[in-house]
Amino acid sequence: MKTQETYKSFNSNKSIEELQYNISSTISILENLSLELEFYEHLLDKPIYKKHAINLYERLTNYKNEIKGINTKRVNLLNELYSHTNHIKIKIECEDLACDNYFVKEHEDIELKIFGFYNALSNFKFKLFQYLESVLVN
Repeated sequence: MKTQETYKSFNSNKSIEELQYNISSTISILENLSLELEFYEHLLDKPIYKKHAINLYERLTNYKNEIKGINTKRVNLLNELYSHTNHIKIKIECEDLACDNYFVKEHEDIELKIFGFYNALSNFKFKLFQYLESVLVN
């Protein structure tokens, strides 16, 4: 039985510098992920598969479509992170508790989306690799 991972936030005690570092690190990872997704698409287009695999073309097409969807979500997350980076700069000037709570909540919402994205990405890669293992020419 697989353990279900859940998101847990530890942002309320983090400094602005820590939040900024985490955001910039996540941005870097998501930007570099485009190369990995391009590689998967390139791999799916190569003639390296068993010729008589059942529904090969349909499965490869489905994986390509999933990659496009993942890439769209990646770009959307990047846009949210870029926007959030600008909001964090405003938070530096903010001095009341309500303002702090707003930015921490916004950060946690984005982190939750990223957590879900990474889980979905891991599941996709697991399914893709498992399928490719079964249809690649030996």
